[in-house]
Amino acid sequence: MSLRLIADGDAALRRIRTDRGLAGDGGLRSTLARALLDVSFKAEYAYDIGMPQSLARADHRVSFLRLERLFLGRHKFHHFRVWYRDVLSDYVRDVLLDARTLARPYVDRQALETVVQDHLEGRRNHTADIHKMLTLELVHRLLLDSR
Repeated sequence: MSLRLIADGDAALRRIRTDRGLAGDGGLRSTLARALLDVSFKAEYAYDIGMPQSLARADHRVSFLRLERLFLGRHKFHHFRVWYRDVLSDYVRDVLLDARTLARPYVDRQALETVVQDHLEGRRNHTADIHKMLTLELVHRLLLDSR
């Protein structure tokens, strides 16, 4: 539907492919481009938040190769698995391993410590869990602790 609306507004604009390879002229070249872009989209997801646990440790061992440059940044600008592990590791540690966070009645202290340490040390991929816990903790601090 979106592509049809674009075409109704400007047919030339509809011929420009999206980051997933949608639109274009519809020929063989366009079909191949779409297939390649679809594979790269899925590879980016798999390398980021969807990194299988079995590969997280191996990826961390070869992090000096900076393989993320091959996959990340083609479709999204945010890559939290790598960010949480590297540049945001101090922030994640400071917020989630803070005494206030660990004392919350809904937090399993040992489980959260394990999740954070495993992710930061590259043993596992806990991006989704870290997202959830950061969100919960920041909401708690902003809305409940501020009273």
